[in-house]
Formats: sequence, structure tokens, C-alpha cells
Amino acid sequence: METDSPRNLELEGKSVRRLSEVILSLRDEAARRFLAAYDEAYAKAVFEAVYLRETLPVKISGSTMRRDELIEVTPAFERWERRTRACVLDTSPHADVSTSLDELQKGDASFAELAKARRDATLAQGKAGRGPRRSGKKSKPRGGAAKRPEAKAA
Repeated sequence: METDSPRNLELEGKSVRRLSEVILSLRDEAARRFLAAYDEAYAKAVFEAVYLRETLPVKISGSTMRRDELIEVTPAFERWERRTRACVLDTSPHADVSTSLDELQKGDASFAELAKARRDATLAQGKAGRGPRRSGKKSKPRGGAAKRPEAKAA
């Protein structure tokens, strides 16, 4: 079992880990993105967690006080953590829509969902980077570049 966190604790026969230790090695911006993904994954019941009385450092949680949490370490949580950590640390333009062959084969990622997300990201990138479409007409010469009528007769 490979983890980025220094230690797992045992509680009621379950392996658990503090959220603060999970995000300890992440830079501030990456930690904030990780926390946003964490909240979304918890809402989708990817893993279980409980609040602790202690709070996360303000530099990580932003301006709001956020309680630390104790997370049940399951295979689903470890897969989610590995993938999310890779995404928040990846700065490439297509980081959100990339996966590994192993994740696809194990069923941790959906080919159809990733293909749709990739198409959407590609379309959004194309629209953002492209200027107005040209009609195919040549532009009129500007200023002194216009030919004078007497130049045609020669």
C-alpha cells in the first residue's frame, strides 16, 4: 500500500488518516483545488470522513475556518487520492481529462466520460484561442499601398 501521507491510524478496526496530513505536502493553490475535489468526492460518497475539533491551517483552507477531518482509508479513497493528487499537481492544459491505461482497465475511470470531457475541453480551447473567422476575401490594401489608376495603364 503506497501512500503520500506519513501515517495511518487505526480506529475501531479501520485505517484512518487526517485530512491535514493528506494535504500537508501540497502547495497552497494545489491544496485548495484538492479540497474542492475532496468536497465533491465526499458528496458523491467515494469515501467516509468525520469532522475533528481541530482546524486546518488558514493558508490552506483560505479565509474561512475549516475543520480538519478523519478519513477512512479504503481502496476507493486511495485510488481517488492518487488520481486527484496527480491532477492538482499537473499543470498541463489537459490535466483534467487525462488518465492512465491502468485506471481505465480497473474501471476507476470511464472512457466515455473522459472522451466527452476531452471533446468539450478541446472545443472550449479552440473557441478561446481562435480569432474571428475570415470570410476568405482578401483584405483591401491600406494607405499608400493602393495602386494608382495610371499605374494600370503602363
